[in-house]
Amino acid sequence: MPGDDLVRRAQSGDVRALEQLCEREWRPVYAIVYATTRNAMDAEDLTQEVFPRALKSFDRYEERNLPFRAFLATVARNLVRNRWRRRVPAHIGLEGAPEVQSSVPGPEESAILHSDLGHLADVFSTLSDDYQQVLQLRALEGRSANDVAAWKQP
Repeated sequence: MPGDDLVRRAQSGDVRALEQLCEREWRPVYAIVYATTRNAMDAEDLTQEVFPRALKSFDRYEERNLPFRAFLATVARNLVRNRWRRRVPAHIGLEGAPEVQSSVPGPEESAILHSDLGHLADVFSTLSDDYQQVLQLRALEGRSANDVAAWKQP
């Protein structure tokens, strides 16, 4: 999530912050991987690979108004794609593989993404603080509906 203090602390070497970050992001990353693989065992294996792989390039991660989860999702997509390449013999091709987009967008994709993100940010800013917080908790942090409901209760 943009402005994530936990990410900054982890990048500066705070081991506890890194542990908390991994704990917070494990389920959402698993969900991303499972949605692509549709296999619980593969999803668990790949999710466990995402974090060490992400940590190798953690120092190069820069917040660009996208949640840290987007960075992890890119790592996860690359791992899924690599797994499919290893499993499918070259002479068969990748017709049966799930659609995985490249982690490096082309100029058209970049323009569309920036336009869409700008529009989303504009719409998001028109929402009340409470609605923004609900979206933050539910959509970006992957919290359960019960957690979100309990957030505002006294």
